[in-house]
Amino acid sequence: MMKPHLPLVVSALAAAMLISMPLSAHQPHDAQEPHHEHENEHEHQHQPESPKHNHDHVSEHEHSHDHHDHSHDHDEEFTQMGAHVHGEALLTFVLEGNEAMLALQSAAYNIVGFEHAPSTDEQRQEIQAALTILAKGDWFSISRDAGCQIEQADASTDLTRGNHQGHGDFYANFSLLCHNPARLQDIELGLLQLMPSIERVEVQWILNERQGMSRATLRDSRVRF
Repeated sequence: MMKPHLPLVVSALAAAMLISMPLSAHQPHDAQEPHHEHENEHEHQHQPESPKHNHDHVSEHEHSHDHHDHSHDHDEEFTQMGAHVHGEALLTFVLEGNEAMLALQSAAYNIVGFEHAPSTDEQRQEIQAALTILAKGDWFSISRDAGCQIEQADASTDLTRGNHQGHGDFYANFSLLCHNPARLQDIELGLLQLMPSIERVEVQWILNERQGMSRATLRDSRVRF
């Protein structure tokens, strides 16, 4: 059985291309403020003795600060994609050769309307029904000409784990074999009609040498590659 969490384990090439998906929060930009205070103090104390030293110090600090800005922007973009958001799901699709992997992650609230451990038989039945639907894979459709078939499928949720507290998610993982991968052009996400609480799906995809991001909504539920 496949591991019930994101991101999927992919080959070294795909993993390197998917480094853009950290799920942990990024440290706020304000953490850099003490450097500005240090810079001003340093210049005030040493400027009469060695102006050249101050110039080099400021240049070095500015270079480091610019590098921080670039890293912050890059990480923030993808951290936002992986965040636990009501009304939003995250889908990752990777194709290498003729083997493909698809993974979905969504806040449990979007799927069953609650995020706590089930306390009634009705809630347990709702969770099981949702897992069955997600694992079946009828909620997405890949280009028919690509001839993709599901080889393995698995769905899970944090809500059924014994130590679950706080926010909870649902996960669905699929391994597929595509007989004509060159004809893979799009994925239609019927999930948006099936789960009305999901307003949009943020999609990150890799198709061999190409990669990109897209967003699917109820109005336009087709992801084009």
